[in-house]
Amino acid sequence: AAFSAMYDFALDLIRRHNGARVARTTARLALVDDARTSQTPYVDPWLLPQPGREFSQRVMRRLDQNLAERYDLAALADAFRVSTRTLLRRFAEETGRSPLAHLQASRVRRARHLLETTDRTVAAVAAAVGYQDPGTFAALFARHTGHRPSAYRAAFRCTAQASAPDVGV
Repeated sequence: AAFSAMYDFALDLIRRHNGARVARTTARLALVDDARTSQTPYVDPWLLPQPGREFSQRVMRRLDQNLAERYDLAALADAFRVSTRTLLRRFAEETGRSPLAHLQASRVRRARHLLETTDRTVAAVAAAVGYQDPGTFAALFARHTGHRPSAYRAAFRCTAQASAPDVGV
């Protein structure tokens, strides 16, 4: 967004000082859209706050910040001062899934990043995202991505970062 904002700013400045025709010509020379009035087409909806979903967003934030911790529904409910039934009901009403499903998806997302950018073993990646059994992790990872962890790494490894040392991401 910062790059786009810079182009928008420059085109607006040109438009104000030299007129719409010069701004349009400049945009075409720079290969940018001079008619764009919004960043909406480029926004990742997962990054936007969802109105009316404050409870589930707080729960998701807690889960995402503690990926490696053991999932304990009762402790999670206690942390938000609700019963387990209330936690499950409210979370499902706001997100359409369970806290555990969210946690698993977040763990897989983090594992994908680690497999793409580090030299950690699959077992070490599994442990880093909260799975003690690499086999269970591999099965869950394959269910979410369609690839076993080692096959995923082979297919999606970031070669520019592959030579960089792992600094405990």
